[in-house]
Amino acid sequence: MIKVRQRTDTKEPAWQVDIKAMPLGAIKAKRYRYSAPRSITSKSAALRWGEQVRREIEAGRLPPQSKDSKAKAAQETGEPDAAAQQPQQEEKRAKNIREAVEIYLADCAGRGNAASTIEAKKLKLDHVIAVVGDEPVVESGEAEASRVRAAMRKQGYAATTINQTMNVFAMMLKRCHVLRLRTTPPEELEKLRERQGSIPKAYDDATFEALVAAAAEEGPEHLALFLVGGETALRVGEIIGLEVRDVDLEHRTVRVERSVSPTGEVTPPKSGEPRTLSMTERLAAALASLVAGRGKVAPLFEGRDGGRLSRSTIRRWLGHVQGTVGLETKGAHVLRHSAATSALAGGADLVSVQKLLGHQHLATTVAAYLHDTGDAQGRAVTALENARASAQPVVTDPSRAPRTRPHAGKGKPKKRRDHR
Repeated sequence: MIKVRQRTDTKEPAWQVDIKAMPLGAIKAKRYRYSAPRSITSKSAALRWGEQVRREIEAGRLPPQSKDSKAKAAQETGEPDAAAQQPQQEEKRAKNIREAVEIYLADCAGRGNAASTIEAKKLKLDHVIAVVGDEPVVESGEAEASRVRAAMRKQGYAATTINQTMNVFAMMLKRCHVLRLRTTPPEELEKLRERQGSIPKAYDDATFEALVAAAAEEGPEHLALFLVGGETALRVGEIIGLEVRDVDLEHRTVRVERSVSPTGEVTPPKSGEPRTLSMTERLAAALASLVAGRGKVAPLFEGRDGGRLSRSTIRRWLGHVQGTVGLETKGAHVLRHSAATSALAGGADLVSVQKLLGHQHLATTVAAYLHDTGDAQGRAVTALENARASAQPVVTDPSRAPRTRPHAGKGKPKKRRDHR
């Protein structure tokens, strides 16, 4: 028999498990009372744990939390018992945020996060460390987040960047609870709300064409940069990672095999899988002059020192062209958004856009881009109307239509009674 009740005398959620079991060789059942491990957070899990302990007792093994069991384990291993270990465990748990960030990023790597993802998280958490890095992670929450938000505001960061930092900080604190670096789950962190109207994150087709025309005036590399970003939807790290050998002018394709992180590390694309993308005719023409007579492993976009183009240079090139047509400076990601949005507006299906973007999951594409066009329902009705309009009517033979089966029983079917 096993009974479970939630304890009310502890600071954190805990379960008390009462077990009635028949020890091996005994003639009478005994009662045992234990506190379930801290990792158990539900009643059903505590019941399963209690059942496992009951089987251990009836198999003749010492109950795991009994004094005899603890003393025997300490004697065999030469380790101090739990009472002596508790101060050490508390000391181990008392990490500051700076130390916790290192543990969290190592945990992300162990769970299979891509190198680019870990690097992006680190860049966000650097803002947190700079302000509250010495604060204990066990007590961190909204108070520390407020200080980080205020510091980032003062430095001129946009609300979007600050909210992204808060998202990563919140994820880290939750993971620290799982890793037992803190005893309680963290509170929800507040997000900034922009008072000004939302700025579109993608250019419409007319604006993009104006940017292409302005980029052509600046030179072939500027033009190629805008077309690569706006017609293949590459991430900025993927653009930097392109090499001459990745461009196939004969088949009008570009191969995306690598990405370059903000620290210069060359890694596979974010999805982990290379992809081959078709090029528009004008993009192929723009890249022809960039690949002519150059070595295959040379970077497609070359910096002044002959190496790969830097992120800051790309942003400067983009900002110069954007300013020419009266737009605010935005990074290369706006070109990626523009490509996806225009493809959807032009009738491309979601799976095709997913492959273009290199998203591992279709849900990512739906969440990020389906709402951008704002006219998905109208385009669906138009497509339905066009499909039906082009279909030819089929002449059917009425004599081959299925006949209605007669009702069971003899005679005509009875009329339903009106119970009104």
